[in-house]
Amino acid sequence: MASDAIVAIDAQKSIIFFNRSAEATFGYSAQEVHAKSIRLLFRGGLAGFHPAWIAPLDPSGENAMMSSELREIMGRRKDGSEFPAKVSLSKIEVDGRTILSLMLQDVASHAFIEERLRAALREKEVLLEEVHHRVKNNLQVITSLLGLQARSIKDSATRIKFDESRYRIQAMAILHEILDESSSLAEIDFADYIQRLVAHVVRSYGAIGRIRTQLRLDRLACHRDVALPCGLIVNEVLSNALKYAFPGGKAGEVQIELRREASGKVHLLIADNGIGLPTGCDWETSPTLGLRLVRTLASQIEATMQITGSQGTSFTIAFRDGLRNSANVRED
Repeated sequence: MASDAIVAIDAQKSIIFFNRSAEATFGYSAQEVHAKSIRLLFRGGLAGFHPAWIAPLDPSGENAMMSSELREIMGRRKDGSEFPAKVSLSKIEVDGRTILSLMLQDVASHAFIEERLRAALREKEVLLEEVHHRVKNNLQVITSLLGLQARSIKDSATRIKFDESRYRIQAMAILHEILDESSSLAEIDFADYIQRLVAHVVRSYGAIGRIRTQLRLDRLACHRDVALPCGLIVNEVLSNALKYAFPGGKAGEVQIELRREASGKVHLLIADNGIGLPTGCDWETSPTLGLRLVRTLASQIEATMQITGSQGTSFTIAFRDGLRNSANVRED
């Protein structure tokens, strides 16, 4: 790297080259250190690195050039302060003269620390990508196992509960599938998530061709920590519509709209033209598992909800997308 400090010494361990980065690192000018011992810059001189580092100065060495891996040593500045440094060494033979070149990185410098942080961030991103991939695969395995188990259950009510649990897990798996495909590890294309989720739920309940789905979805992003609870809400509300809104195999329609208001809030509507809510049903106090889940999940993302059921059932929810700067979100 051009920013690395480079110091060259001769066989007598005297400094013969000192670049500008070395001047900035150690606080000496090139003139000040010329012909001075390397001990001026490092505690213990070369012996402070490793005894093996003295060997290349042996004129009987067989290799014309050698390189060592990075080693850590304490450098010493002109003002007497010491600092940790990573140093690599190369041996060069020039006109029968042995020269050692030392390339140094100040471990305490801002540039070095920033590079280490960038490397750590890249490693974390790779790890998170692998996590999402494995979670997606594991959730898919779980749904498959639940499906196999449900086939052996004779009691229809119990089998239905197995299937409902499987659909909820699949809703989570779809989210991790999108995160696995996404260039971002924190946000997802929320419209794409809902589109895939709706297709899965309609297919799972055997409603393809009988229930028409109208999707009007703005292209917007959403943080994964908000997308998952909201996706599970969509799964519950749509599942209830497919199970109860169209009894006797009746045909019908479900509308799903997604938009962002000028205030920054995201609005989601799920409405059907079915038979509506049962008389006396209060969604705010209903003990059914589905509605209890919806209330709990909505509370997690601090969402406001409204459900009406006079002509069909309409469910609306408003929430924040969880992103720090919604102005940068893509919209079509």
